[in-house]
Amino acid sequence: MKHWFLWGVTGFLAVFCAIGSVESRACVHPNDIYYWADMRDVQHYKFEEALNCDDLPLETLETTLISFGRIGGESAVKQVLPYLQHENATIRKAAAFALGLAKVPTVGASLASALESESDPEVQYRMALALGNMGYKDAQSVLTQIINQGLSDKNQSKQKVRGALHGLMILATFHNNKVESFDKVDTKQLLTYLKHQETQLEASYLLARAPLLDSDNMSPFLELLPELAPPAKANLIRALAKTKQRQVLPTLLKHLDSEHIGVRVNSIRSLANYQDNPVSIAGILQALTFDDTISQVTALQTVQAEWLKSPELLNSVNAKLKHDNSWVQSEALLALIRADKGDRKTAQQWLESDDSNHQRAAIAYYVKQNDKDKLKTLAESKRKIIANGAKQALTPEQETAKEASKTEDALPKLPAIVKLETTKGIITIKLFADTPYTSANFIELVENGFYNNTYFHRVIPNFVAQGGSKVGDGSGNVDYSIREELSYRSHLPGTVGMATIGKDTGGAQFFINTAPNIHLDSNYTIFGEVIDGMGVAIKLEQNDRVISAKTTTDQ
Repeated sequence: MKHWFLWGVTGFLAVFCAIGSVESRACVHPNDIYYWADMRDVQHYKFEEALNCDDLPLETLETTLISFGRIGGESAVKQVLPYLQHENATIRKAAAFALGLAKVPTVGASLASALESESDPEVQYRMALALGNMGYKDAQSVLTQIINQGLSDKNQSKQKVRGALHGLMILATFHNNKVESFDKVDTKQLLTYLKHQETQLEASYLLARAPLLDSDNMSPFLELLPELAPPAKANLIRALAKTKQRQVLPTLLKHLDSEHIGVRVNSIRSLANYQDNPVSIAGILQALTFDDTISQVTALQTVQAEWLKSPELLNSVNAKLKHDNSWVQSEALLALIRADKGDRKTAQQWLESDDSNHQRAAIAYYVKQNDKDKLKTLAESKRKIIANGAKQALTPEQETAKEASKTEDALPKLPAIVKLETTKGIITIKLFADTPYTSANFIELVENGFYNNTYFHRVIPNFVAQGGSKVGDGSGNVDYSIREELSYRSHLPGTVGMATIGKDTGGAQFFINTAPNIHLDSNYTIFGEVIDGMGVAIKLEQNDRVISAKTTTDQ
């Protein structure tokens, strides 16, 4: 990494140690900890120095514990466990968080025991969340018990409940094999938690991601829906529709044109739960008449193959092939392809298109046809999306992690500001100092011009806008991987995360959260936040591009 303002770690420490006796007593500088954590060297003597330093600032001890969590493994958690009993709540919180990151389930019993005696609400939240994130074998039982106790228990804080709700939802998302029936969860308590602002989002997310509602218990939730904040309302709509009860359908139709994008999108998507009901087709037809791209794209993505037996819907979808937006056009062809009604003439024309949306839909048509000879011909196409799709169909290959990059002995001045000029407008991002190597990697790619003319190739309304693809189909990444730098931060709207395919597999692709995505917490590095241009980020569509990217001192 070549930045004129970089400090080499060795050079920095030489200066640092020479400054004076007061500052030198700190023993270890945080940059040392970040460096060896990125090297994943849990045995390095700098960690031992930090833990044995009498005058180590609490902030550096906190960084050290979280770094152990980032490294993971038995040796790391052995160093962290004693700090669950530390006199300082901040350190106990860091220890709990680190154990959750390390994902060594065998220490779950120790963490659960510490949670029982913990009195600090913030620490309780982190401990409960960590139990779910590590995949502890008894996490479901422990967290369900906390949820069922309710808020009337004087020893039960809202933060503890919030952590249990969040932890159980994370457990169901990332450790589904550790989850059994949810029959023991008291849904009456969940209804209560939806009424409290502090626990509403987590409760709604758990309901959306776990099979908790049915025909017997759903009515009070349906009645409560109008009182909820939009993000929670969007989640509860999803949960209610999963019951497939007919009384939910009027609610879906009512919210198809909601001003809140999450409520609107989830209402449209949820029509898929009623595949045999003609009302769903009517709802999709209605959504296809809306002016906004998001509604039309979501409706087309929701179209079921059986629904295209309706002449009215089939005509409406075919008409979208002539829409003036290529994302809408491509989703129309993909909907037709799913029902084996793909338009061959359109697909053939789009093979020669320069538009990445057209190319992705066109190759999907020929993949569905499964004509091997045609695919072999297309594999030689000069258009990379066409060639990539054909090659993948002929010889399926799973994406694998690239070789880990060398940990640089220098870091940029952080926090830093990056401006992305996109086809929708300017997005300004602040990069964080406590994710130094992820931020440094992003800065280097920006300054090397990597992101210029790259695509937002994966845009999922009410979820993320993912960019960094050179080609437009998700390919064209860098030839190395970087390591995770997970933090306390939550994946709230405007936060910027690093896309991965597993632990320590980041590279160039990043995503902007366009909704609260708390199911990603503690599992994807958040290295920045949008400080200006969030309205632009919300409007991003598949095939939008980063025209240019640059670092700046202006905010």
